[in-house]
Amino acid sequence: MAYTETETRNLDMATAMYHEMLMIFDPTHVDRFIAEDYVQHSTAASGGREGLRAFLEDRREGFPEVDIQIKRKLADGDFTIFHIHTIRHPGDPGMNIVDIFRHRPDGKVQEHWEVLQIIPEVLPHDNGIF
Repeated sequence: MAYTETETRNLDMATAMYHEMLMIFDPTHVDRFIAEDYVQHSTAASGGREGLRAFLEDRREGFPEVDIQIKRKLADGDFTIFHIHTIRHPGDPGMNIVDIFRHRPDGKVQEHWEVLQIIPEVLPHDNGIF
């Protein structure tokens, strides 16, 4: 699938956001990646940039050994979608997460949704989660 110039830019911006901010819970990059009028739909973070900063600080303290892996990423118009495996601590099967971001024309993230699934120790099939 070929992406438009805007889709490529948004995907690059969101990928950088993961590596520089979300994967290491670094709130110092919020203003760089997140729009001033950011809308949060997550059940884990409160609204706006300040809510995201507080979430990142809380997670950094609570999960110092977190391992976050991008399994898939795609762009569609002003949306980017990431399929993520988050392992909260050694031995944790982790969480299967789908993050959906809507980007502003300047590439900053305007809005965020997520879908979370706790990965069980044993699956009822041999297909794996990812």
